[in-house]
Amino acid sequence: MMVKTIWERYILRETFKVFLLFLGSFFFLYALVDYSLHMQDFIVDKRIQLSHIATYYVFQFIKRADLLIPLALLISTLKVLFAMNTRGELIALQSSGLPLKKILRPLFQIGLLCALFNLASSEFFLPASLNHLDSFREKHFKHSRHGNRKEPVHVLPLKDRSKIVYQTEDKENKLYLDVFWIRSTGDIWRMHSLSSDPANPIGYFVDHLKRNSEGNFEKTESFEQYRFDKFRWQEDPTGKGYTPLENRKLSELLRLIFQKNKTTAYEYPQALTHFLFKLTIPFLSILVIAAGAPFCLRHSRNLSVFFTYAIALFGFVAFFAMMDAAVILGENLVCSPYLAVLAPLLLCWGIIGFNYRKTI
Repeated sequence: MMVKTIWERYILRETFKVFLLFLGSFFFLYALVDYSLHMQDFIVDKRIQLSHIATYYVFQFIKRADLLIPLALLISTLKVLFAMNTRGELIALQSSGLPLKKILRPLFQIGLLCALFNLASSEFFLPASLNHLDSFREKHFKHSRHGNRKEPVHVLPLKDRSKIVYQTEDKENKLYLDVFWIRSTGDIWRMHSLSSDPANPIGYFVDHLKRNSEGNFEKTESFEQYRFDKFRWQEDPTGKGYTPLENRKLSELLRLIFQKNKTTAYEYPQALTHFLFKLTIPFLSILVIAAGAPFCLRHSRNLSVFFTYAIALFGFVAFFAMMDAAVILGENLVCSPYLAVLAPLLLCWGIIGFNYRKTI
């Protein structure tokens, strides 16, 4: 970052002050709410020390950095530019021959640094943070509704994209109980129990259900005991030692995308969706500056500061809600991951870029 002039240092200093203030404030409020939800676990569990809590919230910050950093940067951009506008500093800089693009350059330099930090975090810091948080919750959070919860059903995806759904597991007898093997929307196997050993997949009291021409399921065959040689188990069917795809590094996701023989048809769209999301969302730090700056540079008596803040915050929340929905659509192949993740981003970049180029 090249800072040669007094006015550039001034803009950087003012922006950093407001940015750090709001970033710290937003995370403090988040940590306060999170601590209130888990306070009983922190107090009751004697194994949790102060250093563990500090590490937990450091990792929480890394987890939420992709949201908190652009939000703090958006607020600081609006605050600094509105202040410079109302004090006449923007007019003074423009009168000295500086174009608006050059005046905004320090802000985009900060945005680029924030984007690079979040991008590096996705590769080096975020995966370890997410894995640590998952382990911490499973180990210590027993009183919270989010911790140690029991799922009503469990799903084991197979390599052919079919699924085994069971209610409980009898670990002593190595059985899954109340089991359905969903091969397709018209082909389901129902059984009382299934051996949990992938090398010996035997079902007990098995019914084979198929959809008839009228669209209803009917039982076509039954067995007291049936060996499912058609099962194509994954290497880690129970999920033990399995790292969720959203917790993996960018390089690992990229490797899964290009080495399709190592991923199942079930995992591939998820890996591609999370890779695209993690690769593109850090650049939101640049997008928020381009989105907010044009509204702060207008010279008008009726400059609505409150209205601009409200619209900016609403738009930011709506954007993240849209991206969360896009990830769900891409993961489940409702549409192509490229279309689900990149289309909303390109649309926002197009609208904001057009407004920025028209105004600046």
